[in-house]
Amino acid sequence: MRLKISKNRKGQSTLETALIFIVLIAFLMGITNIWLWSNNQIVQRQVQYNNSRVEAGTAIDGYTLKWPVYTPPDLTESEVIFR
Repeated sequence: MRLKISKNRKGQSTLETALIFIVLIAFLMGITNIWLWSNNQIVQRQVQYNNSRVEAGTAIDGYTLKWPVYTPPDLTESEVIFR
């Protein structure tokens, strides 16, 4: 009887470890997805900002301020869901 209880506890700890590992992997994938998205946003904003500064610094008579300088693209379903 004692051997059976010990075996069940080992199985339970293995199952709990596997579940925690799956949750941890999903969490890390989510963090990576957010990091890649934010990195892409920073690059896009910087390009738009640099272009607007060049235009603002030129001595062209017909310069008009373009507002907003940056409009973020809409999120797609592939960016929201795990890849």
